[in-house]
Amino acid sequence: MLRSPKRGSKPADRVRADGRRSHPVCLDAQLIKNLKKAAPDDERNAYEIVEEATRAWLAKRARKRQATR
Repeated sequence: MLRSPKRGSKPADRVRADGRRSHPVCLDAQLIKNLKKAAPDDERNAYEIVEEATRAWLAKRARKRQATR
């Protein structure tokens, strides 16, 4: 559920009740199509899968950076 933005703010500044914000990214069209098909199979939303993959990538990156210090 989206909350209405404050007066004078841009529509992109909307914040969901759960604190999530929108961040548009450009993805390969086939990747988007496959994601939209796969998400319901796992009873998940596409954004949840993208969020999980991003968190995993950031954690892996942090481990690699830590190992090189």
